[in-house]
Amino acid sequence: MQFLQGLIDESRLLAVLYDNLQPEMKEAALYRFTAGYLEEYAAFNKISPANAVDIYTAYITKYSRHCKEFIKTGKYPLENGDTSFSVSREEYDVVLLLSILFTAHRFRIMQLLQEQTIKADTALYIGLGSGLEIALTENSFKQMAGYDLSVNEFLFKKFPQHSLHIELYTGQKQNYFDAVYLIELLEHLDDPYALLQVCYGSLKKRGRIYLTTATNIPQFDHLYNFPEDHSGFETKLQQLGFTVVYKETVAHQYLSIDLTPSNHFYVIEKA
Repeated sequence: MQFLQGLIDESRLLAVLYDNLQPEMKEAALYRFTAGYLEEYAAFNKISPANAVDIYTAYITKYSRHCKEFIKTGKYPLENGDTSFSVSREEYDVVLLLSILFTAHRFRIMQLLQEQTIKADTALYIGLGSGLEIALTENSFKQMAGYDLSVNEFLFKKFPQHSLHIELYTGQKQNYFDAVYLIELLEHLDDPYALLQVCYGSLKKRGRIYLTTATNIPQFDHLYNFPEDHSGFETKLQQLGFTVVYKETVAHQYLSIDLTPSNHFYVIEKA
């Protein structure tokens, strides 16, 4: 937890966010696990607490600006042609890991990931991020594969037993996986339903997809804004051949009342 303490000492913002977290969140085994994973990731990539604070501050500053623009226009940055902000793979991973430690909604998504995963033989991750999600679920599967267009070298060192690929997943395996994970991915796509259809073909019968959607989250690289009412989304899932096994709305608590950002966590099953 030394790296976490270094972040809190380095940043007044993070100190305030940390103080506002519920005690049960900070005392949870998942919280300690995530803090340890961040420390390991940062050490491998030679990222100091000061570096991490700078990365997170730059992201939050830009995101706050994008939120104000979204309230005015109803459009995401890319819809407005705004490509002024970009991050490296390492910087993105740092933002993802810090947001789990300092915001309750992303921590809840990780909790649901652990709580809802059931043991099976094979799993597929599309979108690897920092690799934390793999670390949280790998004991539930005999084999795991992962695909992303950008992967930090740390993941190959951390998970040599898994089959990780730097390429687009287009259905390379059919009727093969018991589980597919699409965590904080679909909002990055022009057509999320096309990927869901690909995943349907890759699943065994009764196989499950663990996914999240994003609503009113105007992040710099988001393309698809899911409506607040997910009834249409669930109808499309049924049309694709899925049944909803579990769902939960995860609201964000820290933004302006003029914006109602949320994620929806789903477990869906192939009929």
